[in-house]
Amino acid sequence: MKIARNLAMMLVCMLLGIMLALQYRSVNYNQSIASLENKRLEELKEEVIRLQNQKNELQERYQKLEEENQTFARVKAGDSEAVQQLKNNLLKARIFAGLETVRGAGIIITLDDDYPWAVMDAHILDVVNELRASGAQAISVNDERVVAMTEIRSAGDYIMINGKQHKAPFTIKAIANPNYLERALMMIGGVVENLEGDGLKVSIKKSDEIIINKFVDDGTSIRTDLLTPVE
Repeated sequence: MKIARNLAMMLVCMLLGIMLALQYRSVNYNQSIASLENKRLEELKEEVIRLQNQKNELQERYQKLEEENQTFARVKAGDSEAVQQLKNNLLKARIFAGLETVRGAGIIITLDDDYPWAVMDAHILDVVNELRASGAQAISVNDERVVAMTEIRSAGDYIMINGKQHKAPFTIKAIANPNYLERALMMIGGVVENLEGDGLKVSIKKSDEIIINKFVDDGTSIRTDLLTPVE
């Protein structure tokens, strides 16, 4: 009887162990399935968001192309207002590219040598970069219009700007809010303080009207023969 009771207990324990193992595997399996489903759901959400953003971009692009197409159609039909709009857009593009002489309020900065210290290309670049960062809409250095392809680099005793040789003093003109530009240059630890720390003579003058000449290209500064527009 005792042996039979022990065998029965062993059998019951084995059955309980098998049932617990099966239950554990079932729980783990369900958790794995739930985890995969959640991951898949997140991936689907991200895909939906990506497609929605792409759709919005395409709609904006389509709207822009449709407006341009309507403008061209009006021009073709002889609509004087549409023609004027195209002329205005062309003028804005030329001004932005530096191909038009412009005027406006701004500041004039003069940099000069103070023996034995000399103006270097890095000094001019520091001023130009600060003016750009401060919102200058047009800049020139010694009446050379600064455009996208303008180089400012030392070459022996000269500094080359738009392919031309220049020596100190350097007159830098910028059109924008004069007070804002002056504050940007004169801030503590700013450009002017660093230039004076390098031993240069620096002067700043605000003006209600500054004229900055257009960029004049001899065919060597701006080249586009290696460029192809991307549709």
